Parts: sequence; structure tokens; C-alpha cells
Amino acid sequence: MQRKARRAQRPRHIKGIGAGASTPQRSDAPSQPLIQAFPKDPAMTAPALPLVERLTALRSDDTSLTNGFTNHLPMTLAALSALGADAMVLDRFTAHYRGQVRPLPPAPAAVASPSLGDGTGYPAWLDFFTGQIALQGPEQVLADWLPALLEGISTAAFHGLIRLAYGVRFACATEMAGGLAMLAAYRTLTPLPTGVGSTGAAEGLRALAQGTALAEVRFEQPMIMRRLVEVMRHPAFAAAVSPLRIEKGADRAWSSLALAATRLYRATADFSALHLITALHALQVLWPFMRDHAACLQRFWFAFCAVYVAIGRPWPMAYADDGPPLDWPTLTQVALNSTDEHVIKLVESCHAMAATLDEAESDLPLQLRRCASLLVRRGHA
Repeated sequence: MQRKARRAQRPRHIKGIGAGASTPQRSDAPSQPLIQAFPKDPAMTAPALPLVERLTALRSDDTSLTNGFTNHLPMTLAALSALGADAMVLDRFTAHYRGQVRPLPPAPAAVASPSLGDGTGYPAWLDFFTGQIALQGPEQVLADWLPALLEGISTAAFHGLIRLAYGVRFACATEMAGGLAMLAAYRTLTPLPTGVGSTGAAEGLRALAQGTALAEVRFEQPMIMRRLVEVMRHPAFAAAVSPLRIEKGADRAWSSLALAATRLYRATADFSALHLITALHALQVLWPFMRDHAACLQRFWFAFCAVYVAIGRPWPMAYADDGPPLDWPTLTQVALNSTDEHVIKLVESCHAMAATLDEAESDLPLQLRRCASLLVRRGHA
């Protein structure tokens, strides 16, 4: 018996500030238009006050830790809250993580009016966006600033994008301002591919893997943020990727990227590939506030290719049989008990995205559950 072909399913997106603050519940309804609200839990229609209070208290923390890596504390608390964590769980994780966090340095007088891409201007950008959100409201600020800021969609290895999305989901002005400030202060332009044709994500990655343009190129930067910048700025990479536009149509492109991201993570269990999945979830949240969806997806595809090259262009993206995936209740409980920020964030993002799709129509929900299961079983990113 031949298996019935599964058609690409449109992901549903959060529609409005604070919508979908709780973990989405599975819907058996047929495919919906692209811009849709996540189904809401009636008990969670208001912002989660214990979370918002704690995120607001983190405003004076720096965006990087004492070891130089990104500060994941606010994003992880938001993910825990989305998974159903109570105040005790949030405080337990904070106590575990707090020793790595350093205070935000004061804004230098010279950058009272900061410029895009000047990392020293983060405190000033944070003050600016905090004031603008209070004055104009978050939706107006997003409308005014997202077009320019998403030209640097991969800024800070997607962490600005991810942090902003958590702020939107939970209607937390502090977190929205923090995400916007990261996108502004650390902005790294993500170019647009220039090709006239289009390709599926898997086919594009295969072209990069089997082509010779990057065969002799070596990249030296060890940290994910710097490695991505190094790759994107290399002339050989730009020449190889520019003709590879992702396929047309927002639904098809997003699904193609998401499936390729899950395959890449399952094949490599790579820390950088993990961030592609959580960044795609952030795109799903921010979708209603974007003006040019096609350009945003093309820039994301360019950054996706940079991640792929940075981790060695693995092909074929084969993975061993890792057994049956864990169920969502088990994955959720493991995440709630975890002290690993990436376990928590990946489980929550995979769960939230899977809840917007139907396993009878798409392989993506199962692949997302397999990615979460892989990380939980490994116990590390």
C-alpha cells in the first residue's frame, strides 16, 4: 500500500501582543490561513505576572555572561513559563544561573544617541526602546523598527530575534525592549540572495555541500556569533549562496526551512543548528508584525546557509535511528526540571510549533518531537 503524500501545511502564527502566552494546545481543525492566533488557554489570556515581574527585574543585566556567551536567563524563564512553570521553578532556575550573569555597564556619554551596530550602545538602545514602547505602545514600535532591524535577522546568533519574540508572547515591555536593543546594538546585516530562481532548503544545502567553491575555505572563529559573521562576510560564501534563493511562497518556504533545520539538528546535534529551530519559532511569533515576509525569509535562508557552512556542510544529512520519540508530557517535565537553558528552550519551541500543525498532514510535528527527544536524551546541546 502506498503511503498518502503529505501536503505542506501552513503554520499558524500569533496574532497580537501577548497572544499565545500559554503553551498552545493541539487543534484538530483543518489547515488555517498563515496569520492566525495560537489557540489560547482561557485561563492564561492575561500576561503571566510572575514571569513579567521577574523579567522586569533582569533589566539591569548584561546581554553576555562572564564567560562571553549570551545571557539566556530571560529567554529561559519565558520558556519555562510557557511550559507551565510556577514561581518556584522560575526562582530555582534563576538561582542556578545567576552566578554567570554580569551587570549591564552604564551607557557611555559618547553613545547617548547610539548608532546601529555599535555594540557599546546597547544600554542607550535599551533606554530608547523602553521609552518608545511606553510612549507609543509596542505595536507601533514594532511597525516602525522591525523592517530595518530584521535586515540583521541573524544578529547575535538569532538571540535578539528570539528574545524579542518572547517579549511579544508575554506582553513584557522590558523583554521587547531588550530584544529590539540587541537587534539594534549588535546589528549585523544579513544579505539577500540575488538569484532569480528558487530552491527548496534541502536542495540548496546539497548544492553547498557538493559544490567546490568552499572546499578550501577554513573558518577560525570558535564562538557561534563570531563564526556566523565570519562565514557571511567571506566572499566565497556570498558567491556560493547568492544564487540560492529559497522557494517562493511564505508557507512553503517556512516549512522547507523548518524541515531542513530539524534534519540538520538530528544529523549533527550541533549547538548552532539548534538555534535555527528556536529562531524559526521566533519568526512564527513575529510574523504578523513583519512587512516584507519574503525578504525576511530570504535573509533567514542566507543565515541558515551560514550556519550550515559553519558546522562543516554535512551531507547527506543522515541520522541514526534514535528510537521512538518521547511524548510531550515527558519532554515537558524533563524541561521543567532541567538546569540546561537549551534543553528548556528547544523543548518549548518544538512543542509550541508542533501544536500549530497536524501530524496527519505534515512530518514536521514528529520531527520536532524527535529533535526535543534527542537533546533531552543527550542531556546537552
